Amino acid sequence: MSANHFFILGRPRSGTTLLKALFDAHPNVKIAPELPVFLTLYQKFKKIDVWDKPALQSFIDHVFQPAAFNNRKLENLKIDRAVFTKDIIDMPDTTAIQDLLFKINEHSFSFYPKEEVLQVGDKNPVYSVFTKRLIKIFPEARFICIIRDYRDNFVSVRNLKEIAFEAPVLALQIARWRYINRSFIEYHKRFPQRFYLIRYEDLVEKPEESFSALCNFLEIPFCSSVFDFYKKKDEMVETFNNPNLLKIHASLMNPVNTGRLGLWREQMTEKETRLADQIAGKTADAFKYVRLDRKFSLMLWIKSLPMKSYSILLFKLMLWGSYLPYRESRWLAINITMLARLFNKLAYRKAAGIQPR
Repeated sequence: MSANHFFILGRPRSGTTLLKALFDAHPNVKIAPELPVFLTLYQKFKKIDVWDKPALQSFIDHVFQPAAFNNRKLENLKIDRAVFTKDIIDMPDTTAIQDLLFKINEHSFSFYPKEEVLQVGDKNPVYSVFTKRLIKIFPEARFICIIRDYRDNFVSVRNLKEIAFEAPVLALQIARWRYINRSFIEYHKRFPQRFYLIRYEDLVEKPEESFSALCNFLEIPFCSSVFDFYKKKDEMVETFNNPNLLKIHASLMNPVNTGRLGLWREQMTEKETRLADQIAGKTADAFKYVRLDRKFSLMLWIKSLPMKSYSILLFKLMLWGSYLPYRESRWLAINITMLARLFNKLAYRKAAGIQPR
């Protein structure tokens, strides 16, 4: 397996899509729109040792199977099946499943012309839950983990009221932030050559310096033209024809800027900030986020315990489920997603003062 693969990880609303946009605009990088299919496909095909033509055809057929992967659509990648098949079908029988998986991303649509492709990337925030698996499945891949101030992260989630993006429950969101970003710290310590941690705030305050460092990490040349990605706004809207695109990724229609820093100072109450500081704890300190209230409160600890326990249990179930055989793993993934959506909708209704029907 080649070593030119990388993942962008991070909590939703932390800047993962901004990083994806920058790398998509790089002439030496291919990176696909979100489609978290790697783990399900890996479970289905991981036992194949000899990739003869029937096995390769089976892989191709399954990739293009309609509605195969949760709520995401393969159509978003706009892959030419004929070209994809021609590239895959004659691959050597010693091909690794990992290379086949990244072929999906390599053939994905991009608005930008490509020169020699030196890196093929994947951006799916949900994969942050499965970092442990990704490290083992892709032993030579590199990981870029982006972290955003936990308070701004929560505000950004809460502001997507019309989408019911994630449940706007403060204790739950901060607990998830803490869990995921603590794991990033752990894996960075264990695999310093494979993990790069970057704060969203540093990326938007010092974009050229930050992106240059990321290019060095991936061993690709720095290209300043990537910062013109926002000029593709009209093409993007026309191509994907998604009414939620402008709502979810409105900031990507503008140049990199600091306009979304510190929103929590105006949009969170003192009570909410105290609870967020309590849950984030020393993980916030590790990323140099200044907690306004550093005192331990037993009452706040007790108050946050149910949501912290729920978030850990849910992430553990997702991780454990990914080890199950293909059918069971996919069934669990779909049903957890459905339950999470229902929970999100109910949480948004409650936050808006609307009683569920």
